[in-house]
Amino acid sequence: MEISSMIRRFCKHLFLPFLCLLVAGCDGGGGSDSNNTVTGADWTYMVYMGADNNLSTAGLFDLNEMETAGSDEKVNIVLQAEFSSFYTDFGAFGQDGYAGETLRFLVRKDGNPGNVNLGAGKSIGKVDMGSPAALSDFIKWAAATYPAEHYALVIWDHGAGWKKSALFRGAVQDETSDSFMSLPELAGAVRTAGVHLDVINFDACLMAMYEVAYEFLGLTDYMVFSEEVEPGEGDPYDTILSALKDRPGMTGRELSDAIVEKYHAYYSDPANRVDKVTKSAVDMSVLPDLHSAMLKFADAIVADYDTVSGVIAQAQANGQKFEYKTNLDLHDFSSRIANGLPGSAARIAALEVTSAVTKAVVSNRTFGDAVEDALGLAVFVPSLGQVSSDALYNDLRDYNLLACNQARATVWSEAVAKIVAGSQETLHPGGFSFYVSWDTDADLDLYVWEPNFEIYAPWMGQTTPNGFFSGDSYDVGESVEYYVSNDYVQPGDYDVFVEYYTDGKSGTFANVEFWYLDPDADDWQMIGPVMMDLSNPYLGDFSDISSLDELNGYSNYWYAGALTRAIPEQGTVTINAGQRKVTFHLTPKKRAPKLNAEVK
Repeated sequence: MEISSMIRRFCKHLFLPFLCLLVAGCDGGGGSDSNNTVTGADWTYMVYMGADNNLSTAGLFDLNEMETAGSDEKVNIVLQAEFSSFYTDFGAFGQDGYAGETLRFLVRKDGNPGNVNLGAGKSIGKVDMGSPAALSDFIKWAAATYPAEHYALVIWDHGAGWKKSALFRGAVQDETSDSFMSLPELAGAVRTAGVHLDVINFDACLMAMYEVAYEFLGLTDYMVFSEEVEPGEGDPYDTILSALKDRPGMTGRELSDAIVEKYHAYYSDPANRVDKVTKSAVDMSVLPDLHSAMLKFADAIVADYDTVSGVIAQAQANGQKFEYKTNLDLHDFSSRIANGLPGSAARIAALEVTSAVTKAVVSNRTFGDAVEDALGLAVFVPSLGQVSSDALYNDLRDYNLLACNQARATVWSEAVAKIVAGSQETLHPGGFSFYVSWDTDADLDLYVWEPNFEIYAPWMGQTTPNGFFSGDSYDVGESVEYYVSNDYVQPGDYDVFVEYYTDGKSGTFANVEFWYLDPDADDWQMIGPVMMDLSNPYLGDFSDISSLDELNGYSNYWYAGALTRAIPEQGTVTINAGQRKVTFHLTPKKRAPKLNAEVK
């Protein structure tokens, strides 16, 4: 297979579940009912679960949590779901009757924490869950079949903020149909349904953004979402829905608060602890004021960019960021701009943004030092190296299409364009790729040491300041890892090495090939194969070697070399392959082969 084709293939599989659940047979008893209608309810809690992807088994866990609470005369829990037989072996769980069709449920309490009954759901055929029409139809059906005084909608799946590229597939991915919904399509589906929602809750990653919230203006009273990635377990549906059943008279504000609090309580508990937890709720009635403040902020930046550019660059470098490094916390970012520009128009505009964010975010909880400055809403603030100019996918072009960028006045996308253009002279063309493959089931890891003196690997996360990785081979289940740089990158060397981390179930060695693509050569080049194993391992922490070349004397490391991007004429460190002083320390790879290893 051609290497570029391999990369496109493996971009589709970011994480692979490693999970187990006891599930009831499709024709057995259980906790869901597609026929009985509950009327006169206070709430209908709709869940649109797009689990025809690598979150399939996580979806079963969440359905099980919903059944722990179950519908009653005051609260309807209504679900439309589709799962994946590629990622979940339903036959191994006695689910031979499930063939990947789309199911609709009125979720009933079953009292069995180890039981899920897919057979109680009504099949509506094989629906494209990534279609806006499917989401709109579900909302209309749920409101008509299970009417209530209040409505909440959960959009359950992978999330990516406002983005919609082939790699970052927006929200609600249906792998069988090869589809997903962009942010405008999601909002359009809700608008078409014609049902006003008290609460929209994104049980998905990275959705707590100014851009996302504004897209749903007028469609809901409150939005609940996360600035950071969410674990695959997502919301704790048992505690959230039990709280709603205990107090069915909750307002939309109170339910939003409850979702945030229960989410925080679950992931800050030592039994479920996750290092970076964010969840927030926004009062949508305040959003027009925030939008107005953002327009003034954008105008001030564009009008006097030469004055504010240095402070913006510092805020980008030092501000609160998330898994997507282009996403900065809006309150933190605007505060840094205000504090760095005394007496300027940009300072006044930034303070208005800070004040508006404070009013809009009515509930916010975080856990972990890495997100201590996350205050509820992020915003897109990229530098040049962090946006794509590919002919098939242009970040700035797509960003301009969002609702928040449609005003007649200067809009935030114009400020983004100015910031990106202003950062161009500090970056250099990238476009290179590294690709490692091996012939056994041993666990190997690709590492890239970037010019910012930080080291990255797929198991640490999939984005870096200068590029992105494949999923970790251990999670994906393929003997392949790769790195693709941004179109523009920081100048310096990009050192690459491979670690043979541990043996596989059957493999005690691996023949490893390293491929690289340098646009200057316009072709893939291969080094190797090199045999790697644990017969003569390097066991140090890199503090006792003077160059990466020394790693090649051991059986479990292979330093493949470096690609150079024009090095600045002045610098405090000489950056040449094998010459940089090794000052980083690798931490042990953290294994978490359970549900919280998944991210949405």
